[in-house]
Amino acid sequence: MVSSTPRPLAGSHLGETQPRRFQEESGKMICMAVTDTSGVSFPGETPATRPRGNKPATRLRALLTLCRPLNCVITVASAGVGGLTGNTDPLAAALCAAALSAGLITAAGNTFNDRIDIDIDRINRPARPLPAGLISPVAASFMAALLSLTGLVLALLVSRIHAIVALLVVATLILYSLRLKRTPLWGNLAVASMAAVVFPYGAMAAGTFGRSWIPAGLAFLFHVGREIIKDIEDITGDRAGRAGTLPVRCGTAAARWWATVVLLVLVVFTALPAVLGTYGAGYALPVSALNVLVLSVLWQLHRQPGAVQDGRLGRQLKAGMLLGLAAVVAGEVSR
Repeated sequence: MVSSTPRPLAGSHLGETQPRRFQEESGKMICMAVTDTSGVSFPGETPATRPRGNKPATRLRALLTLCRPLNCVITVASAGVGGLTGNTDPLAAALCAAALSAGLITAAGNTFNDRIDIDIDRINRPARPLPAGLISPVAASFMAALLSLTGLVLALLVSRIHAIVALLVVATLILYSLRLKRTPLWGNLAVASMAAVVFPYGAMAAGTFGRSWIPAGLAFLFHVGREIIKDIEDITGDRAGRAGTLPVRCGTAAARWWATVVLLVLVVFTALPAVLGTYGAGYALPVSALNVLVLSVLWQLHRQPGAVQDGRLGRQLKAGMLLGLAAVVAGEVSR
């Protein structure tokens, strides 16, 4: 930040010819110039919209938090696992580009979703960067656009099919944030579909779908159930923001049973690769751990209301994503 301090009268020394009050005001302006290190600005930001007093490192950390780095890493890993099911070399350039584009688009979707949900997050997640005032909505919008564009360019470098899929995903992410997430089930199905498509997206880097239907099916069912549970956890803010999610429209009891049915179908689906002989013994241990976790979450969902109120079920299910990936990798390696 550049600050212009008043120039003293010619031929005089500051303090000899200026009133005392003017000296104090000059000192304050000099201090502001030295201590205001907010420095990082984005296209479209104005002094009125840019957070003041935040150091560049703080703003960059806030942007990174908006992207939800763990989710992005899981997305990149999911594309890699998809490539594994398509018999692709994990270090193949096409697969690496596809995985990176998927991760960037996920980061863009997370950032844009937080940009749209500022008012709801002031109730549900007040410590998030946008409601906490650590980053401006303008900066979040700029970053979402930049991440999306970069992801689309990388997808185009892989193939036209990847570019089309990536463009459809970006459009779905925008529609989800603006409309679908405020409707019963449609938002949950959109998120689940985008989580599932990452696996054939990775497999197609080798030009084949391979066995990507297995992790795609697991991811779809898992995310439908998890998103319903997250909606139950977020019901207070969603109701205040007039979001018509399943728990808001039909009540938490109905939403709990919807989540239960979907996740029980997931448990049954996990046995399919073994029954068909696609995966062997290596698949059994991690997928059993996943099923134990899912059943534990369902028990807490119905028997421990406090587990829903403090958001622990959503966090526990995030570990289930990693168990699902481990199960598929173990199944592929043990083939």
